[in-house]
Amino acid sequence: MRRLLFLLGFGGLALWMAGCQGTAVATPTPTLVPPTPTEITVTQTPSLPILDPDEIAQGETVYAANCASCHGVNLEGEADWKIQNADKSFRSPPHDETGHTWHHPDDQLIEAIALGGARFEGLNIGGTSNMPVFGEILTDEEITAVLTYIKSSWPDDIRAIQWQMSVQTEE
Repeated sequence: MRRLLFLLGFGGLALWMAGCQGTAVATPTPTLVPPTPTEITVTQTPSLPILDPDEIAQGETVYAANCASCHGVNLEGEADWKIQNADKSFRSPPHDETGHTWHHPDDQLIEAIALGGARFEGLNIGGTSNMPVFGEILTDEEITAVLTYIKSSWPDDIRAIQWQMSVQTEE
């Protein structure tokens, strides 16, 4: 009888151990999913800066006097802006959320305004730009104000993406 109890006990222990092993094998391994760019923006970017209303107003004035004739009164850019002109110059893109301005960090946007089309000289980019060199016409404060005015037209989610790029290039 002792032998029977021993075998039953040993058999139960063996079944229990097999069951544990089966459970361990059957438990799925968690899959790590990398965060999306939006999640990175939300969790890792310093707070979105508040745009100064006085700077926006100054930027709007400077934009109207210097930029609107090409980029549109409402930041809409030229019609068919993605198509080059016959002379291979690029058309003026929109600066609202429908364009690509927000795809670039602040330092590149400031350089684009300051150097205009001259920034493309010597580069083989498949075209030219007729944009004036505004760094010779506008002060640094005016250039920053224009950029602030442009950003003020963007929805917060687009501003957050552009801000993330700007912060990353500063690091």
